[in-house]
Amino acid sequence: MFDQDALLTGVASLGHAQKRVITDATELSKNDEVFFITQGKALIREDAVLSKGLDSTQTFSVGDSIYLAAALSKRPRDFQFTIHEPLEVIAVDGAALRSAVMTSGFLVAEVIRNSVTRVFDITQRENATFEDRFFKHYRRVAMNSLYGAGDLIYRIGEEAKGLYFISEGSVYLTTARGAKFAELRETDFFGETSLLSSGRHGKNVYAKTNCSVMLLDADTVRQEVRRESPLVQLVLVNILNVLELMNQLRFSHLNTTNFGSSR
Repeated sequence: MFDQDALLTGVASLGHAQKRVITDATELSKNDEVFFITQGKALIREDAVLSKGLDSTQTFSVGDSIYLAAALSKRPRDFQFTIHEPLEVIAVDGAALRSAVMTSGFLVAEVIRNSVTRVFDITQRENATFEDRFFKHYRRVAMNSLYGAGDLIYRIGEEAKGLYFISEGSVYLTTARGAKFAELRETDFFGETSLLSSGRHGKNVYAKTNCSVMLLDADTVRQEVRRESPLVQLVLVNILNVLELMNQLRFSHLNTTNFGSSR
């Protein structure tokens, strides 16, 4: 649905970004900026991202972002990257990025906020305000479904029908090999990554407990996203990639696959 290069071009045309060549890896952590890689690679040890005893290196390459979640949440920028060749990036000011998200439509802003929360593995807080606004805006089009513990909500390869919102209970995701990938609870979303990328689900989703799940149809969600500026669309697509990467790292011990970049 989205062309990263086209989004970056759109962001640059609005004066929000600048092309830069990084030769000193410490430059990546100096200022309140987010970097979108257009050429080259940056390396970081996985144990710097997760304190899980992982002994391998994570590679960030073309199409990946650096410090997006940190900029959105104003968290410290203390990763120690290694680069072995000049790294070409598009740099975006963190304050401009946060301002764009804060003034975006409430659905897209909430998906971004929810994703950042999950990237940092923060226990979700109830979000009654969002739920009330969700009902107000979409009560005529959102479909509510009830699932019993163990019920399949959707499986790998099925067409993405829309954005799922958990109003009660919890669900869990599994890989094709049956390995647990993530667990989501009340006020979490799921299904957004496949909806905004391939259009096909890449994970199985099961109800962990009895749960109530609202489904906002794909056309409505995509229409909401298309209303946003190129900068907000760029943030949305890339924060979902970051979340996907973090989930892979957290559950990599359950898989034999060597996960690569966040794309």
